[in-house]
Amino acid sequence: MSRTVLAAAAAVLIGLAACGGGKRQSTKPAATGSKATAKPATSEQKKKTTAKPDTAPAKNPLTNN
Repeated sequence: MSRTVLAAAAAVLIGLAACGGGKRQSTKPAATGSKATAKPATSEQKKKTTAKPDTAPAKNPLTNN
């Protein structure tokens, strides 16, 4: 075989090894959470507040003043 054919075959093998050799399908189904155990949102849960505006004076990053 010529060098170019061997180099091409080596490049293909290296490429397949780098990306895992292709896509493999798992026989197990993906784990999903049970909808029966999920709790609905209630008023008992803590409500998130909105972010407060920044009150610090703006600084110039070049002079740090």
